[in-house]
Amino acid sequence: MPRKETKMKISVLLACLLALVGTMPAAALEPESFMNPPSSAKPTIWWFWGESVTTEHGITQDLEAMKRVGFGGVVIYEQVFSDAPDAYKSLSPDFMARVRFAAAECARLGMSLELNVGPGFVAGGPWITPELGLQRLVSSEIVVFGGRTFSGKLPQPPTMHGFYRDVAVLAYPSPAGNEAAQPPVLTCKPAGLDLATMFARDGKKVRIPPLPKGQPTLIQIDYGRPFTARSIVFAQRPNTKGLIMATQLPGNWSDDNYGQGVHPHPPLGQLEASDDGIHWEFVCTLPQRGLQLDGRQRQTLAFPAKTARFFRLNLHDWGPNKLYKDDDLHIGSVELLGEARIDQWEVKSANYIDFADPDRTPDYAAHEVIDPAKIVDLTNRLNPDGTLVWDAPPGRWTILRFGHTATGASTKHSRPESKGLECDKMSAKAAQVQFDNYVGKILNEVRSVPGARLAGIHIDSAETGSQNWTADFPAQFQARRGYDLRRLLPSMAGRVVGSREQSDRFLTDVRRTCADMIADLYYGEFQRLCHANGMTVMAQAPGIATCLPVDNIQSKGRTDIPMSEFWLSQRDGTLDLKEASSAAHLYGLPLAAAEAFTGSPADVTLTRIKPLADNALALGINYFVVLAYVHQPWDDRKPGVTEDSYYLPYQRHNTWWEYSGGFWNMLARSSHMMRQGQPVIDLLYHLGNDVPLKIFPARMRPAPPDSYDYDVCGDEPLLMAGVKDGRVVMPGGMSYSVLVLAGGDHMTLAAARHLKTLVTQGAVVLATNKPIGSRSLADGAAGDAEVRKIADELWGTGRMGTSGEHATGKGRVVWGRTPAEILNGLGVPKDFEAVFTDQKIIFAHRRTDVEDIYFVANRGVKPATFAGQFRVHGRVPQAWNPETGEITALPGFCAKQNRIEVPLQLEANASLFVVFRDEPAPKKTPPGLVGEIPVLKKLSGPWQVGFQPGTGAPEQLAFPALISWTAHSDSGVRNYSGAATYAKEFDLSAMPDGNVMLDLGRVETVASVTLNGVDLGALWKAPYAVDVTKALRLGKNRLEVKIINTWANRLIADSGLPESQRVSWATFNPYKPSDRLRPSGLLGPVVLRATGK
Repeated sequence: MPRKETKMKISVLLACLLALVGTMPAAALEPESFMNPPSSAKPTIWWFWGESVTTEHGITQDLEAMKRVGFGGVVIYEQVFSDAPDAYKSLSPDFMARVRFAAAECARLGMSLELNVGPGFVAGGPWITPELGLQRLVSSEIVVFGGRTFSGKLPQPPTMHGFYRDVAVLAYPSPAGNEAAQPPVLTCKPAGLDLATMFARDGKKVRIPPLPKGQPTLIQIDYGRPFTARSIVFAQRPNTKGLIMATQLPGNWSDDNYGQGVHPHPPLGQLEASDDGIHWEFVCTLPQRGLQLDGRQRQTLAFPAKTARFFRLNLHDWGPNKLYKDDDLHIGSVELLGEARIDQWEVKSANYIDFADPDRTPDYAAHEVIDPAKIVDLTNRLNPDGTLVWDAPPGRWTILRFGHTATGASTKHSRPESKGLECDKMSAKAAQVQFDNYVGKILNEVRSVPGARLAGIHIDSAETGSQNWTADFPAQFQARRGYDLRRLLPSMAGRVVGSREQSDRFLTDVRRTCADMIADLYYGEFQRLCHANGMTVMAQAPGIATCLPVDNIQSKGRTDIPMSEFWLSQRDGTLDLKEASSAAHLYGLPLAAAEAFTGSPADVTLTRIKPLADNALALGINYFVVLAYVHQPWDDRKPGVTEDSYYLPYQRHNTWWEYSGGFWNMLARSSHMMRQGQPVIDLLYHLGNDVPLKIFPARMRPAPPDSYDYDVCGDEPLLMAGVKDGRVVMPGGMSYSVLVLAGGDHMTLAAARHLKTLVTQGAVVLATNKPIGSRSLADGAAGDAEVRKIADELWGTGRMGTSGEHATGKGRVVWGRTPAEILNGLGVPKDFEAVFTDQKIIFAHRRTDVEDIYFVANRGVKPATFAGQFRVHGRVPQAWNPETGEITALPGFCAKQNRIEVPLQLEANASLFVVFRDEPAPKKTPPGLVGEIPVLKKLSGPWQVGFQPGTGAPEQLAFPALISWTAHSDSGVRNYSGAATYAKEFDLSAMPDGNVMLDLGRVETVASVTLNGVDLGALWKAPYAVDVTKALRLGKNRLEVKIINTWANRLIADSGLPESQRVSWATFNPYKPSDRLRPSGLLGPVVLRATGK
């Protein structure tokens, strides 16, 4: 794209962002808003419709149940995993009537109502024709001999869904190696493999069992005479996830951290060559490539020309398969090519998405590659029926016919009538059609309801597989990159045009153009449509598993609320959370959201999900969207409707639902606090501009230090940055002490020019590598020279040592040091540090004009007593407890070298906001159970226990001692799920000084305490302790403790019973009779403790 146009678009974008966002609040925190946070801070929940009939009674009961426990809104989402015949068809009159009723009920209850962008997962439907679906560039090839007129029909490239449109027809003198080889003789050892299938082009694979370590399977290719090979193509069934679709996890910055589900795997073996079939030479390694979502595993490997009669695949020791049940190698589509190919061109051209391995493409000689000056454009000579008439000059000519077709990517988890193709992610027209045919229709229904409002849309992760074309891609490419792509199209089919470097740089521009178009014409277009209709857009752009050629930060910047996700299995969260919060910070957006607690099973507990929420908060998330609540039409069927093979526990029939309000209120308070002021973040990591662009821990060099926070960006936010008082500043108000260049040794010309401006104005830059040029063909040789010139100005022209620095203007570039060393040298001490503890303490820091707000959480498995050192001075710390809403003093703090040290105590998986203000908090300090507190009275002996009627357990039982229900002799108690009330009377002879705590000891899993008729609330995490001072009496006291476990035990028991004997009712039971029963009940010991305070 011409540079003036780039600057103009960024300026327009900034103006739109600033108009949308406004300014961050600077007013002092109000204790009342902390105790009772606004509805907008409360979590939202995806509300799945379509697994059953949707009833008005069920809608009301669902919404009232959500409101009761602390949810602020719902997202209607037709995500369906089964074919429920009684469910209303999407957009039918009955369906729309329920939408209107739900909108009215949300208005009555003061809850927000939002909508998923389509019926199912994620953005498509029957209205998306193949022309409007995801597109891929395809090609076919024929070879003709010139010196005569060619008249014939060109083969049509591969076509999906009956849709194909021509793009171009190009002819060029065939390079060396294009000649057809004599069909080889194929043999193998051990014998017995179907080699004809293995070497066919139909995509089928042959299964090769593993042999003992070191013993190879040898597949020999005998051409009968010398053959020159330059590349090999093959497809394999992967044995691990692909790098790009794997979830990247925080906290481990080692070189071998490739992401969740990615396992180190050896190569399949190697390609070898021989002149005599006896003595073999190595040609190239055959690497394994991980799983891609769309299943295209075909890969091309390039190597220097090798001439030999014999070649062979030496396959051995390919390792265990982590994705499938057997360790056999499945391999097919094997082809040795004499013609030069671009190494891994399938990835580089965005046919599928992954990080490319280090490039192996040789610097081929001129006669081995396509000369772009000799390409003849025959596009206008192609007739509609595919025939071509051309007077071909003398010589051997290759003709490539290019077209585009639908990829076939379809929506998932939809009802049958609403399934369809996914909409084109590079087409504003396709986004408009999707909006009009689904969102617009439901929007009109909601608008017809007095007082109702559709607040926004959600776009789930784009797990569609890749696309690399759309109808106007050539025009968009010309406008954005500044040159015509037509003569370079052969590179998108793997051919080397001009040179290895020219082809690679062109494909870099292709991927960048795809990313820009997806950001602007998919996410940006939905944002425009929503704003035109008074709505917002929240999007996982593109999602935790990158399956499109995107710049994750840029795409998230085209939303009003950038969204991420984390699963129950991801104990430390995901780096997708950091990308979402980075995008919010960089683009001036106040909210960063997360799809929360995905993958929660029937036995999930609030204790189990709490540390996951803490991680999300520490990574900058301040809006939780829970997956998910399945609509429950009936009151008497429990646990009720699930998502077929996915059991979703977050709904009103869950045993502990009515006791979960404390947890959701804690999330609301925490989200509210994490929306105040601006984040305090010291490091901005620039990841480069290459697509796909996301955080990849193995490439984040130098690694971020633990005691400072960081954001990440690509080129677009970098070009928006300025400098003020030596800090890198963004238009929305964010600022950073140090800019870290982590994008390798290449940089676009625009980025290099702006970097020079930033440094000259006073920025401090930490770099691992000095740029040697640009990867973009648009920048050209002149751009490379200018990048190197700028690098010499900023890094200096002398020999670079292992460490050093170079000043330019008011700023400087530093290399060979850690971020912590640089920050310390700038007088920026650690933002937070927990000393005198071996437990993992995580944090986040925000600042208003009058406060510093720190979120601090203990992620350890044991209580932590430590000194928290905070980068604050001149203010007084207070403890703001998100579980209770209490604000208390933090005594014993002291100032230490521009920091304040505060003694803190946190139970395992506990969190706290430490707020530094100019005035102290009330002197009251909360009672707690960190450390030993004296026992006032042990409540031992028998308990009367009452179970709910009709649940298979006796209604009343005496427990001589506290045991797990699963250890009881009565099978109804062993298999019980629900609430049971423990009752006991005790005498208190004297009232102690200070407060009295009731400590229940071990609880599985939620407890609700009533003492002398006073409801003391629910306890959902350890320590299961509550202050009972206000309810305690001298003399006789009556204690009732209601214990609630999960549905797991009853479901396990019922999985082995005929339907007529079951206590539970569920559309899906995830358990089997042999599964382990979960400990349940009040296990104690139960004691009263006198705090003496």
